[in-house]
Amino acid sequence: MKVKVHRGTKEIGGTCLEVTASNGKVLWIDLGAPLDTKNPDISYAKGKVDALLISHPHQDHYGLMRMIGDSIPVYIGGIGLDLIKAVPMFVEEVEPYNLNFQVFEAWKEFSILETFKIKPYLTDHSTPEAFSFLIEADGQRIFYSGDYRATGRKGQLYDKFISNPPRNIDVLFTEGTMVKRENHKFQSEQAIEEELVSILESQKSTSFLLSSAQNIDRMVSCYNSCKRTGKLLVVDAYTAWLMEQVSKVSSAIPVIERNEVRVFISKSQRESLIRNGKLDFLKKLEQHQVGNKVYAHPENYLYFTRCPNEEFLGKVRSRGTVNIIYSQWQGYLQKEYKQWFTKTVNKLKRESQKNDSNIKFHFVHTSGHAVVEDLVKYVKAVDAKKVVPIHTAHPEDFKKLLDDEGVKAVELWDDNSVYTF
Repeated sequence: MKVKVHRGTKEIGGTCLEVTASNGKVLWIDLGAPLDTKNPDISYAKGKVDALLISHPHQDHYGLMRMIGDSIPVYIGGIGLDLIKAVPMFVEEVEPYNLNFQVFEAWKEFSILETFKIKPYLTDHSTPEAFSFLIEADGQRIFYSGDYRATGRKGQLYDKFISNPPRNIDVLFTEGTMVKRENHKFQSEQAIEEELVSILESQKSTSFLLSSAQNIDRMVSCYNSCKRTGKLLVVDAYTAWLMEQVSKVSSAIPVIERNEVRVFISKSQRESLIRNGKLDFLKKLEQHQVGNKVYAHPENYLYFTRCPNEEFLGKVRSRGTVNIIYSQWQGYLQKEYKQWFTKTVNKLKRESQKNDSNIKFHFVHTSGHAVVEDLVKYVKAVDAKKVVPIHTAHPEDFKKLLDDEGVKAVELWDDNSVYTF
């Protein structure tokens, strides 16, 4: 078996691992879009591949998959596929995916190309469906961690893994996102919920929580905090659609039929639903619209959004201090990782620092990735013959950390180098 990391040995995001079996079949695990612009070369995504295996629906793990063409099979979880397909549904500029998708289920072994035996392990991460993979071929066993943590609402999956990890692993590829990063004062999703309750209990006008719609754990925290404080949670049509898809596998998801949930339907999202023939869903949304009541009693609402609507924000600010709750990675507010919402959020953050401001800015977030202590515990539990850090900006520090903990099997690989077992 030959293994190559196309990208990811020295950076977070853009992950792509290649495994070549003795019969010449080539499997890629993830094909992510890079998060930064330091290395713009993505020519490897046009290379020879016979199948692609996607760990979860975050752009830094699937964002380049269109480049392989529509004949190569792409293996992905069902909920992950629903979430990926939702983007072109609501963003007309994004073309629908015309790829050869093959759906697998958690924990159920399957074969790829009659060569690679795969067992998908469901993990706790900041998207509702994320996997690690046990990959077997040529009598050897690779374990690919994907992205994982121990502190979300599926934290029991981490505990289950640690108590019964896969055995006899030749190479463990583990993420190390949080090496040299702080997880701030909120260590778990439950801590997030408690902080939101505190903010909502004292709010005088509307609160906006800024997060990715795919962060369903954060959505549940918002819903629970609204339920505990008598507030109403407002989402847009795109987020409502995601909630509907995830509710297929979890009854705990706060769909729009819940008493505490309302929906705001923008003109563009209404047109998207009509264009895609989702008229029944649109009709259901219309029965739960927030309407103009928010202007009379803005203190009753928490808006879950990626960026506050500036026109709406201007109207409710006159009713009292508005809470802007930033609940995602702070890197998105920096020039290096600039997003479409960065300018607006930074403007609100600056406004909040003025003495007479009626904007109050909060940073309330916990990472979707394992903290250092949990990374070490994970690596020790697997006890692989070789450990290769990926999805980390600090592989040398990760190696030293593991060396100090008695893990002497760590190897630092280079992108685009072939390793043979």
